[in-house]
Amino acid sequence: MVERDLKAIVKRVIQFTLKMKVERDFWRKASAISGVLASGSDDDISVVQGWLERAIETQRSDGSLNYGEIEDYGTGHSSILTQTGTLSASLGYPLLQFYDRTKDESYLEAAGRQVEAVMNAPRSREGGFYARMEGPELWIDWLYMICPFLAKYGKITGQTKYIDEAFLQFEVHVKRLVDPYEHLARHAWLEVPNSFPQSTFWARGNGWFMAAAMQLNEIASDHPKCAAAVEAAVRTMTVIAGLQDRSGYLHHILDDPYSKFESSASLMFAYSLARAVQQGLMDDAFLENAVRAVKVVSGEVDEEGGVQGTAVPPGGPGVPFATAPYGQGFFLLATDALSEELGL
Repeated sequence: MVERDLKAIVKRVIQFTLKMKVERDFWRKASAISGVLASGSDDDISVVQGWLERAIETQRSDGSLNYGEIEDYGTGHSSILTQTGTLSASLGYPLLQFYDRTKDESYLEAAGRQVEAVMNAPRSREGGFYARMEGPELWIDWLYMICPFLAKYGKITGQTKYIDEAFLQFEVHVKRLVDPYEHLARHAWLEVPNSFPQSTFWARGNGWFMAAAMQLNEIASDHPKCAAAVEAAVRTMTVIAGLQDRSGYLHHILDDPYSKFESSASLMFAYSLARAVQQGLMDDAFLENAVRAVKVVSGEVDEEGGVQGTAVPPGGPGVPFATAPYGQGFFLLATDALSEELGL
């Protein structure tokens, strides 16, 4: 494999990320903020801190951070995403990361308002938060957007009901969206009629699931439901390792070898594997899979620092490939998680 100056690439990725137009994005930029926190300088971190402070400034009366606007994805199963207070929760986790750094009570207060927005969202019969007001509909992405935030808020404030809620959401979403035979996740499940409007094993959807489980284990490994959550994610990571292309990439549709290679999911897989090994959940041998993924995606980074080859929203089959803040963020999170193995 071609050897590249990964330190220089990481710096380019950070600078490109800081120049992206993310004003009214929320979930797209959440992992980008965490990535810059993991790998950026103090000056870089001050930029993404400004993004969060603007998100607080525009927090809605219902508690939704960052404008809380409607998104039009143009998909067959839900063309308009009218958020329920859950999508903007994606910013809650990096907001609490900044609270850890600064102990600024205004950050914790904003997080508390966002928690209430989540808790007021409509639910499926089993208690899963709707992905949109037009539900009942569950999406695998919500595991990453909601669960680590609720668990971390519960830990910081000593309110265990929010940790319990995080694991309830994880349990319900896994039950409905992770195939019990293939151990891979589908994107969306409709409660009525009981169906999968987006039924392929979409790679980035599985990435959100794996990354959420590893973060939950870091936050609340002592919770009685954590072992089951981790076990589900480890099964999925093990299956995906067997589907990984020799190049290091994951296919956009995991079990379709004719689908395109996709950067963001490959990076999420690398990040999750690294964290699983570091937490003693998987054998060290899996680090080779993670390193291979990061190294091959590093060749996708253009001269300006954009991580190309990333499927743009809403994911799933047939979408264009370009750059996106979450692809940038997970490049930084994965290289940070594998810094020793990559010589960074």
